[in-house]
Amino acid sequence: MAKRKRIRPYHSLEEIQMRKEQLDEVIELEDQEIKRLWGLLTTKDENMSQGEQIGKYIQYGMMAFDGMMTLHKLRRNYGSILNIFKKGK
Repeated sequence: MAKRKRIRPYHSLEEIQMRKEQLDEVIELEDQEIKRLWGLLTTKDENMSQGEQIGKYIQYGMMAFDGMMTLHKLRRNYGSILNIFKKGK
């Protein structure tokens, strides 16, 4: 059962406006944090040597190969990828 949040009653427009401003500040701070983290995630590392770049591409290739092998095994065992999600009788 989902936990119900307690709703605080508001008795005036000023209380509503104050709460709105508080929520706007929280949203703005969270937005800035998300932008910062996304920037860290998507920035290019231009200080990589040629060997590190080759290692990175080999790692990506191995991950792609692993994913394809996993899909192949699932398809072989279940007949189709979609059969994994079907309920048994």
